[in-house]
Amino acid sequence: MRVFRKTLDRVESVPKRRKLPKIEVKIDPDDLAIPKEDHRAIKKTKKKTTRKTKTKKARKPRKSAANQDDNDIPSQPPANFWPMYNLIKKMRAKVKAPVDKIGCDHISTAVSGLKEGPVWRFQVLISLMLSAQTKDEVNYQAMKKLQDYFISHGYKNGLSMEAILDTDQAKLDELIYKVGFHHRKANFIKRTAEMLKEKYDGEIPKDVKKIMEFPGVGPKMGYLFLQIAWGICSGIGVDTHMARMAGWYHWVPKWQKGKPEPEYVRKCFEKMLADHKEEWSVINPTLVGFGQTICLPIAPRCDICTISRTGLCPAVDKALLRRVEINRRSGVKSPQKKSRGDISGLLPNE
Repeated sequence: MRVFRKTLDRVESVPKRRKLPKIEVKIDPDDLAIPKEDHRAIKKTKKKTTRKTKTKKARKPRKSAANQDDNDIPSQPPANFWPMYNLIKKMRAKVKAPVDKIGCDHISTAVSGLKEGPVWRFQVLISLMLSAQTKDEVNYQAMKKLQDYFISHGYKNGLSMEAILDTDQAKLDELIYKVGFHHRKANFIKRTAEMLKEKYDGEIPKDVKKIMEFPGVGPKMGYLFLQIAWGICSGIGVDTHMARMAGWYHWVPKWQKGKPEPEYVRKCFEKMLADHKEEWSVINPTLVGFGQTICLPIAPRCDICTISRTGLCPAVDKALLRRVEINRRSGVKSPQKKSRGDISGLLPNE
């Protein structure tokens, strides 16, 4: 209370400010007026102000497979290619991947039992068209659904060119709705069947350029079709798994952003393996199966990969290896992850 009273006394002791008298100043308006001539002079002498605009630097166009110069494509594989590739082939012999059982070279026979003939070749082409941006397991389900539907509607061989021509596009879209981009693929398949009947009398040609004229068919599908259906190996089929791993392993020159394009990787592989054409038909299922089971796009299984401790792979998950080693020393079992295939041949014996 004493402190409060002291502060109150101080406030009351402060003298009040006196109000100052108002002073009126009279100004003649004519004294402030500016002649018209002076106005013109001021406008003339006024400087023009211009905004400084920053000039944006033109972006360099990203290199694509179409504008890649032949000099950018290596003629020899890098030093780590053959050691890594040979080890991958040894691991693949111990692993069963989806591509080994229901890949595009097996799927048509698996659903229809056919192994040759125009209908079988048509089924191979359709399975390749459905496989884009789609897992082998989903592709198999779509092919099986098409085969069962057409068999139940009186078509002896099931999925065939005649069956596709007689089916409405909306119904076809409904049958393949599980695959990626099913709307576009339904349209592509209908148009392909029409082109096949009009231009080639129902038989798919043996020329990759003619095969790539079908809507939705690119180099990967074209070269793989020739290998599977006609036994012609004129190029390497490269998919996203192969392009991703080629970038990770530094098997192709460094890309500007992201993973290299499959078409660019195809050109690199064909030039690097020009003297080893026996690998052209082998490298696709080898790397695709490895990418499906071991070298996954997310959380790769470096813990069971035999390359991870050799120093050959630049993409090793070292943190994972350290965790596995700590668990081993502590006697703790590392958690087992689900796999799309059978990888028991690479798992350590307990």
